[in-house]
Amino acid sequence: MHLKNAKRLIFQTLAVLFLTVFLSPAKAQMTVASANTDLQPKESKKAIKEAPPSIQKDAESVYVSESERVYVNKDLPIYLKFSTSPDGEVYSLKSEQHPEDTEPFYLDTEGANYIRSKWAIDSETKEYAMPMREIQMELYADSKSPLVSPKISASNKYRSGAETYYGADMQINLDTWDAQSGVKNSFWSVNNEAWKAGTSTFNSRPSGKYSYTYYAVDNVNNYSEPSEISFVYDKTAPKTSLQKTELGTYVFGPKTSLTFQVEEEHSGLQKTYFKLDGMESQAVTKGQVVPYSTKDGPYTMEYYSVDNVANNEDLKKQEIYFDKIAPTSELLASPSFDSNSILFVSGTSEISFESTDNKAGVKETTFTTRGFRKEQFADPISLENFHGITSITYFSEDKVNNVEATQYQKMFVDTLRPSSTLKFVGDYFEVAGRYYLNEDTKIKLTGSDLNSGVAKVEYGGIGADFKTYENEFSLTKEGHFGMMYRAIDNVDNVEYSNSV
Repeated sequence: MHLKNAKRLIFQTLAVLFLTVFLSPAKAQMTVASANTDLQPKESKKAIKEAPPSIQKDAESVYVSESERVYVNKDLPIYLKFSTSPDGEVYSLKSEQHPEDTEPFYLDTEGANYIRSKWAIDSETKEYAMPMREIQMELYADSKSPLVSPKISASNKYRSGAETYYGADMQINLDTWDAQSGVKNSFWSVNNEAWKAGTSTFNSRPSGKYSYTYYAVDNVNNYSEPSEISFVYDKTAPKTSLQKTELGTYVFGPKTSLTFQVEEEHSGLQKTYFKLDGMESQAVTKGQVVPYSTKDGPYTMEYYSVDNVANNEDLKKQEIYFDKIAPTSELLASPSFDSNSILFVSGTSEISFESTDNKAGVKETTFTTRGFRKEQFADPISLENFHGITSITYFSEDKVNNVEATQYQKMFVDTLRPSSTLKFVGDYFEVAGRYYLNEDTKIKLTGSDLNSGVAKVEYGGIGADFKTYENEFSLTKEGHFGMMYRAIDNVDNVEYSNSV
């Protein structure tokens, strides 16, 4: 057959071939099971009480790996379909010689199986792809159950006769392996409880004898047969806690100490041990210890207790803070103006204090005004009925009795109003208190204040809102106008309005 005729025959017969795996004739196109789909564990052949329902045998067992390998349970029937377009009609693909072998057919080989086409065709040129090569579409069959074995870790292990004992910190991990599709999950049950996945730990369980049943399932629903081990878990460790201070925190000052509370229900307490950063572990004496270092900063407290049968409590850690830094305070006044280390305020300015502490928190702030007696700050104050230079002293104390050094603030209480003047620049004349200007005449406003200084000058029409004066200006419209103006100083003292 000529090459052109062979190619024409290939195109007419195959068109654009889409091969789709079907799991049963009644089902639509293949649905690939996700690797994260939860599986209900299947029932053990042994008598496991309250085991959940088993997976249905006709459940789809197809898995696509991250590398896009397609795995199928080897026991499942396979149906081949094709279409000449992605959304086109789907046709069954059969064998003319042996149709009974194709609907369905079964994969004969564990691992890779191939759906083949003799020669690959370039999808653009419709010529043979070069170099000439066979098309092989892999489909991986998996019929083998995964392997699973328990891996037990514990602080102590002891055997006596037929019994095996494990101590505190016991946990069981399931090591799994699968030759084809990979392990999807592993399940375990303790004393016929509900099946669970992942690591099983025993720290929260009481001492006693346990049976542990386990199995694994791969990504195409092949299950290993449940296996069972038995053992005795023995833990009777003390329970120790570091007590908070009277403040309800783990912040300690120079005069506070550490107190441990220990609960031991069985053999009795032997010792409690503790360790701070940079310190060797040592036994607690009479339940109280003093921090190793007196430097301010955070520390990690590690501690544990041991009973009289050598059950060691898990090492516990508690972050603490040793606070020996005093709080810091800042005087705030509004309105105010700072000039050359003198804080200008008005008689109505609200004066308050803002205090912060690095850890324990501020307990109180104490202040003195004009040399009078000390007061505890609660609400903003003002220096009414006074004009001139004065001072305020203040300091804060934190909740673990660290006291700030006394702070000093020099102040000037400005209760006087500023003044402003209006001047015409250019031609004008006055008749009976009225000023006549031309369009070139400028209006200039200035302000003065002897204490905190002028902040701004404002002007506006009679009955209109004031606006801030910036530069000389002229009147551009002809007519009669009235104007108000005033000055405001840096502590918001406002001049009585002037009019012209």
